[in-house]
Amino acid sequence: MIESNKKESESFEHIKIKDYFYDNLPLNNNIKIIKLEYSIGNRIADVYCKLENGKEVVIEIQHSMILSKDLVQRTKEYNGHSCYVLWVFNGSSFERLPKIEDKIRILGFERISHILYRGRVYYINMTKSGVHSPVYPLHFANYYEHKISDYGFRYYKKSKTKKSVVPAEIPSLKLKLFKNKGYKLAGFYDDNIRKTCTKSLNQFLIDYEKVEEKVKNIKKMKSHQKKLFIIVAMFGQQFGLYTLFDVLKRLKVVSKEDFHYMKVSYIYLMKS
Repeated sequence: MIESNKKESESFEHIKIKDYFYDNLPLNNNIKIIKLEYSIGNRIADVYCKLENGKEVVIEIQHSMILSKDLVQRTKEYNGHSCYVLWVFNGSSFERLPKIEDKIRILGFERISHILYRGRVYYINMTKSGVHSPVYPLHFANYYEHKISDYGFRYYKKSKTKKSVVPAEIPSLKLKLFKNKGYKLAGFYDDNIRKTCTKSLNQFLIDYEKVEEKVKNIKKMKSHQKKLFIIVAMFGQQFGLYTLFDVLKRLKVVSKEDFHYMKVSYIYLMKS
């Protein structure tokens, strides 16, 4: 059974995003009931669906700014009615696109969503002309700001307010239900970008001896620099500089002193 009920006061973009999920979710999920503007307690869910296995899912679409506390409160209320919650934001409203971008000021709701959804925030890009980008996850990685000490030394410090943004892909709109931080949540079967990066780099480090042979004639680079240059060349466009550096640091492959060299290599390679 499928029913819908739209509000006239809603923005065009909000309505079209709801329609997008209403039309496409049943294509990838075994859904018994799907409704728009469905009353649950004191709330009205943008999209509600009941799966064939009896699980209930609410999709909340945010086209405008929302406070973190309100996002958490709504999630708690839906959870209180046994509903799993998926938050999707309109990237067109917040200048978010499915591409690598640096020096981005992370918003409050993005910070809490990133925690709840295990290292990702879900977006869709909808404007009055239609869907520009289907649903995609963004990962917010650390961003390192260039600083100069009182003694003239150059160094990089992790920013407290700015992030590097890296996009990923979702294979389909098949819903994944899970619990995290005490909340019932819904997402998709997309890989966490940091885990994907870690897996790729671990494999690269295992195979590095084969790759190193190809660059042995680069005389100006030290062995460690060659390795970093190749890593940036191979994975820079997929994961971005800052995610690569963070993962390599956690794998104890680089130190803080290596960041400048990686940044110079990244800028050079991206311009090539």
